[in-house]
Amino acid sequence: MKDLMNKKQPRVIVVTGASAGVGRATVRAFAKEGAQIGLIARGQDGLKGAQRDVEERGGKAIMLPTDVAQDVLDGLSSADVVGFHSARWRDQFVDCCRSILGQTPASRMEVFPLSTEADELLQRAHRRDVDSSVRQLREVAGDRKVIGRVDRTELSKNVFRGLLAYRELLRSHAEWRDRVVHIIDNYPSREDLPEYREYTALVSRLAREIDDEFGTDTWTPLLLDISDDYPGSLAALRISDVVFVNSVRDGMNLVVQEGIVLSEHDPVVVLSRDTGAADALGRDALLVNPFDVSETANALHEALTMPAAERVARCRRLRKAAVALPPGPWFQAQLDAVNAQ
Repeated sequence: MKDLMNKKQPRVIVVTGASAGVGRATVRAFAKEGAQIGLIARGQDGLKGAQRDVEERGGKAIMLPTDVAQDVLDGLSSADVVGFHSARWRDQFVDCCRSILGQTPASRMEVFPLSTEADELLQRAHRRDVDSSVRQLREVAGDRKVIGRVDRTELSKNVFRGLLAYRELLRSHAEWRDRVVHIIDNYPSREDLPEYREYTALVSRLAREIDDEFGTDTWTPLLLDISDDYPGSLAALRISDVVFVNSVRDGMNLVVQEGIVLSEHDPVVVLSRDTGAADALGRDALLVNPFDVSETANALHEALTMPAAERVARCRRLRKAAVALPPGPWFQAQLDAVNAQ
């Protein structure tokens, strides 16, 4: 366990499935970056398959001892109520308990899909500092369409593949050149880790390459800001025509919900299918495989060309879902569930 918790490298504990392996794509992605991977597996097939994925890509698979896996699952399932952001995560937890502990958890398994607080967010997003940032961004974007994203600069947020998808969009759909701007607000993350500094440098380098390939004297195709700039992030979401999130894996992802609430343009959402938010928004978002660059590029094109009536109808439903269970009621729902035991 000490080796697993060593902070010198990024790592993830992946719960794999019995056959193909839940989270195998995540294992492959992190192994590519040289991460150490801790595995809790459902059966030997899932374990061996995930281990092979890691080692073939130069990663190091650290098998969690059975007693550690049992302790993690047993500790959680001993609670009166165990809460999850989505039914998928609940079902995977139950599945692992059955496989590793040999039993279904006795706890009450509940889904509490956290959403955003619209009133407070909108109030903050219309202060003077945000209005100033909106004007600055509009000076660059003009009347072009805006694809906006706000993330931390870390591997799981998948910014690099998002940039690859944007580049493919501009290469395969030349009609969007000089008609769209991709605004990315990235917050620095874990700068003390070499792997994260390298990833940030990789993202910055690709952004420059895109600008060099497509930029003109009158058009900047990409605005990448890696800094802690909350007003700038709110401004980017306010002017977004497309809200873009392609995380490798997210328990929920509140940024996409904040973008839906803040955008002044009935935004289309391009969203990773491997986020908890996809369960709540998937009916009206354009869901993508976060590892499929071409599929993501096609989804961005579909978002940019979506008819206005369809945009409005989808956005109406998205906005309702994005505020369905804000933090206060979300927390109260969990207390109610505990008190009902």
